[in-house]
Amino acid sequence: MNRITRWLGIVVLLVLPLAVSAESVKSLPAPTGYINDFAGVLSPATKQQMETLCSQVDRQAHAQIAVVTIKTLDDDQTIEEFATELEDKWGVGNKDDRGVLMVLVMHPRRGRIEVGYGLEGILNDAKVGDIGRSMVPAANQGDYDTAVPLGVRQLASIIAADAGVALTIPGQQYRRQPVREEPTPLSLTQVLIGGGVILLLLFFLARTGNLGLIFFLLGNIMGGGRGGYYRGGGDDRDGWGGGGGGGGFGGFGGGRSGGGGASF
Repeated sequence: MNRITRWLGIVVLLVLPLAVSAESVKSLPAPTGYINDFAGVLSPATKQQMETLCSQVDRQAHAQIAVVTIKTLDDDQTIEEFATELEDKWGVGNKDDRGVLMVLVMHPRRGRIEVGYGLEGILNDAKVGDIGRSMVPAANQGDYDTAVPLGVRQLASIIAADAGVALTIPGQQYRRQPVREEPTPLSLTQVLIGGGVILLLLFFLARTGNLGLIFFLLGNIMGGGRGGYYRGGGDDRDGWGGGGGGGGFGGFGGGRSGGGGASF
């Protein structure tokens, strides 16, 4: 019995890290910029380019665009509820509620663009829905280095045109950065079934004296799944153009969600 308990403990330690915890607004760290890539799907070059563009929108058009990527949501919360709660908590926008929040969820793949009261006149639900749907093909391939700039660029262009200002916007398509996606999170049932199978296998091998095979299997299980994302191509800044820099993120301005937007 003690041996079974010991093996069960080993299985629990090995299997539990495979389950990805759901994220809520309360669990998210404070924003560190306009682009908050909590899911780790954007290259440093893309993040920097979008930070620069969003900073221009903030300084010149007096509106704020925020992008948030997360791995998964709580089962009892919709993406619409999450986006509204997050925009109100962070205060994306300014005192005139000129803010837009883009939320991208990896598992299952979905997205939402939430619009503040002050921008609903130029970013109605239909227009925002078109922007979101234009991002879907690249997002479905795990290519967020293309999807995110595509959406942010369209939002920035509409806001800038309405404000009568000129922005330095990328003039060519971003080169795709290959991304190795994370495995889909395991459900509790899958964890228990998989753990039981592993436990039975290890127990059988222990009874037959195959200790070498046991250590080999444990080494493969504990060493698998590492490495994170691969992004090729280095620091891709081609097509960004000169100028338009400076400023930087100074925090959000206290805006509120207007209840408008679109999911995709």
